Amino acid sequence: MAVLAVPSAQAADGPFSIDGTIPDSGTTELTDLFGSVKELGPLNSSTTKIGVIHNDALPTLGETNPNANVDLRRAWLDTERDTAAPNHDWLYFAWERDSNNGSGFIAYEFMKNAAPAGCAYETATSAQLVANCNPWANRQAGDFMILWDQQGNSLNLYLRTWSGTAPNLTLGAPTLLNSTVSQAAYGSDGFRGEAAVDLTATIFGGSTACLSFANTIPSTVTGNSDTADYKDTILKTAPPISNCGSSTVTTPKDSAGASIPAGGLSIGSGVVGVKDSAVVSLTGGTATPAGSVAFSLCKVDSPGLCGSGGTSVGSTNLTGAAYPVTVVSPTAYVTSAGRYCWRATFTGDSANGIPSSSDSSATECFTVNPVDPTLSTTAGADVTLGTAVTDSATLGGTATQPANPVINLTGTGGAAAAGTITFKLYGPSDTACGSLVYTSATVAVSGNNTYSSPAPQFVPLTAGNYHWVAVYSGNSPNTNGVTHNAACTDTAEDVSVTSVTPTLSTAQEWVPNDDATITAAAGGDLTGSVSFALYNSTDCSGTAVYGPVSVPIPANAGLSETVSTSNSTAVTATGQYSWSVSYDSTNPAQEDLAATCHEVSTLTIDNDNTN
Repeated sequence: MAVLAVPSAQAADGPFSIDGTIPDSGTTELTDLFGSVKELGPLNSSTTKIGVIHNDALPTLGETNPNANVDLRRAWLDTERDTAAPNHDWLYFAWERDSNNGSGFIAYEFMKNAAPAGCAYETATSAQLVANCNPWANRQAGDFMILWDQQGNSLNLYLRTWSGTAPNLTLGAPTLLNSTVSQAAYGSDGFRGEAAVDLTATIFGGSTACLSFANTIPSTVTGNSDTADYKDTILKTAPPISNCGSSTVTTPKDSAGASIPAGGLSIGSGVVGVKDSAVVSLTGGTATPAGSVAFSLCKVDSPGLCGSGGTSVGSTNLTGAAYPVTVVSPTAYVTSAGRYCWRATFTGDSANGIPSSSDSSATECFTVNPVDPTLSTTAGADVTLGTAVTDSATLGGTATQPANPVINLTGTGGAAAAGTITFKLYGPSDTACGSLVYTSATVAVSGNNTYSSPAPQFVPLTAGNYHWVAVYSGNSPNTNGVTHNAACTDTAEDVSVTSVTPTLSTAQEWVPNDDATITAAAGGDLTGSVSFALYNSTDCSGTAVYGPVSVPIPANAGLSETVSTSNSTAVTATGQYSWSVSYDSTNPAQEDLAATCHEVSTLTIDNDNTN
């Protein structure tokens, strides 16, 4: 096996280091099948030569097995702008072969148009690519090839450019790239090589107009002529090259267009509007702004970003006479507290060769914070022992629950805040809270409202000062919980329970009764009855207040007997009273006694004695 010597390198490599250490950092690697395996490549025919393959009728590709010295294992590609004046754009390409024995031509072809839709290398099967793909079919004027003739360990690089009108294209004669615009080097083992070319000087002609090449095909070919054959090709989607670059830098905004503070936004009443502001800048050329920026918003936990997916918020077209251009997204409405990140993607401007760019960095993220509601309470009136105590709480400042989906473009909110309120009673205590004596059942909450302690309510058994405490559970994620009067210092939440002090009032009453003794000198046992009547006068005039009643003389009374009234009606008024008494005898031996007015009494009642 022959090992290639490493000749001295050419002079110009711009921002790259063409020193045989392959590849440079940050380059894109394009892998390829190698060894004794078949891989897709152009069929060998008169219509698949370098100069005419773009007009080849399908199928253009077939299974091939290149010799090791022309079998590419992988290739690398990159473009960068030189930071030193005059700030040219440079192309880097490198390759690795399956053998370091022998030599051949390395070719890199760059086409402005992307590969045809049938060349979906990453998703299509080999059979589908054979049936549908001619990778060169979209060639046009201005497309170019760089060829490296490695015979004799040469470092010569040649540029060939297409002209004409497709499909009638002409491949220009090879132009040797000198040491002021290019540099090449082999790796120490001969398996690899790398090169750098000043695109601004060689391809873009110093123009500031933006040019872009979307389809790159690394290959090995049999020579530098139009009729050379392709031996191996790397059919992969490569990053486009351009003398212009775009950058998109974004800043989250609130609905009014102000920057969102580092501490985030409040969810407010449950819906908060946000926007994204994107500054699209152009480097390395001039062009009138065109294209649009598409905005997406993701709800994602830290440290996640909105690299893909999320809610599409819409797009905004670029306007104005020159870059940079600031565009603002449509308003997105967030209905859930949490962390959000924007993604802004500039479409690019293919007509002017300006590639796309996007921003989904951590600076695109912001926080939406839950609200702290208010909870004001009012205890019921003071009570006496044996009466229930009550409390009510007014909940305010809550946020609605998250809508479904949590991000929308209409400002639709979710249901009213839920959660519960619990009432707790402490006491009796004149300082601090005292002991917990009662915890209510929970009261379901539905938004801002006034809620009362539920039945059954608590009936204290001990007099003293009691203190209500109200606890709202909150409704995550939008509304925090809150406790009112946790230290029992709100006098509006105090309730006094007192014992009952009785009153004493006196009312005198008298129940007047009378008795009469009847005595006879002879005639046997007394028989008959005695009549009594009580008058509110001194002379038995007026209407009797008691009686008249007739009290019978009991049997076997003898010649003397005393009988009494049985009045139960009390006299409660001050006044003078008199009794009228008579005797009705039923013994013929003894005579009747006519009514006479007896026993005048004066009664004074003073009831003004209340405690």
